[in-house]
Amino acid sequence: MGKKDEVSSQFLDALEFRGVKRRDFLKFCGATAALLGLSELHAPQIAAALEKAAKKPVVIWLNFASDSGCTEAFIKATYPTAADVILDILSVDYNETIQAAAGKQVEEILEASRKAVTIS
Repeated sequence: MGKKDEVSSQFLDALEFRGVKRRDFLKFCGATAALLGLSELHAPQIAAALEKAAKKPVVIWLNFASDSGCTEAFIKATYPTAADVILDILSVDYNETIQAAAGKQVEEILEASRKAVTIS
């Protein structure tokens, strides 16, 4: 399975976890094409665009003032909760305060996360 197929599979799995079946998703893409005045042949392109847009932004959270106050405020937020943000909205790959890893593992995670982030 190629990387593109793996991403599509993960995206469809995430939709199914939320109760959206693959068939319903493709119907939605077809309806979106019709709404935009396009033929149903554009539905796969719409599906691909939605899959690409669903990729969560990577976050590297650094505490420069040696104070974890911002992280504590974030964790105590009620809407959205920290769990919602971390699991559904952003990919918080590196945060010194809430990560479980230590030592060399932390450095490897930071380096991998840094490579994944693109600044435009």
